[in-house]
Amino acid sequence: PPDNLQTLPMDMVAHRTSPTNIGLYLLSTTCARQFGWIGTPELLTRMEATLATLGRMQRHRGHFLNWYDTQTLAPLLPMYVSTVDSGNLSGHLLAVAQACLELAKEDVDTATAARLRAAAERCEQFAWQADFSFLYHRKRHLFHIGYRVAEQQLDAGFYDLLASESRLTSLLAIAKGDVPVQH
Repeated sequence: PPDNLQTLPMDMVAHRTSPTNIGLYLLSTTCARQFGWIGTPELLTRMEATLATLGRMQRHRGHFLNWYDTQTLAPLLPMYVSTVDSGNLSGHLLAVAQACLELAKEDVDTATAARLRAAAERCEQFAWQADFSFLYHRKRHLFHIGYRVAEQQLDAGFYDLLASESRLTSLLAIAKGDVPVQH
């Protein structure tokens, strides 16, 4: 999905997307199915196309990069791993996987149920592949804001509040064993 649409002075779509945008798209598509706005076949068409696209996108240590060109799938410079964006995408993928598994239990069409289970499995694979350990400062017990890939350098800034946008990332990284529970 595009990051934004500019309407003034003229309509113009921003041909870039982020991990958070992708995760929210998948989650909103799943919600559209749950609300009955789209059917399971359309959900699967959208989900499978997006998961196939994700499979073609460049990553770093399992993380999707912060920005991609939506027309070419090329990462936008500077290539960057955002701790929060990665956590958002992983969390959304896990929620979508769970929704697909629930739909598969309800679906009487075995072929459709198998496709839902396959989509759930692919979502889980992407979600758990991101390595959060290198983004974590072991002495401070905090996450760096992100990582600049070309420079091979962690940001100097940290997420230092419990109630911050990095909360989901923290919970996922603990669940994966990438960071200690004391974090």
